[in-house]
Amino acid sequence: TLVHVSSNSSGLGWCVPFLGFTTNGSIVAQISNSAIRSAVGPLIPLAPIWSHIVEIWSPTNRLRLYVNNVLVASTTAMTISYTASSVPNYATLANSVSGAGVCGLGLLGSMGPYNGDIDELRIYSRELTAADICTLYTT
Repeated sequence: TLVHVSSNSSGLGWCVPFLGFTTNGSIVAQISNSAIRSAVGPLIPLAPIWSHIVEIWSPTNRLRLYVNNVLVASTTAMTISYTASSVPNYATLANSVSGAGVCGLGLLGSMGPYNGDIDELRIYSRELTAADICTLYTT
């Protein structure tokens, strides 16, 4: 698991693995409302190669996954309406927390520690444009 989000610091409550890998090593971005929706990208080479990964969701453009400034996967029409949470949300990086066993996996092979490096994680409260992603990738 690269990014696990939950409404409780133990990983319980509302929870979903937002970003991780399938059993064959393909990158997968996910969102959840009543069911997990996934966008599966290519195999991601590991060390010593760095990859720039961006996951975006909006009501208009749905779930999109970019790898190294290229749109590699997206979802088709779906009815999901996220609203701001009235409780804190917790993002756990490179692992799933102990209570995360109750979360759905979606297309992830399994939840657990990621053996690698994560650098410059950013979380935005708005949808990024293709130009935004290009700027982040090239700077």
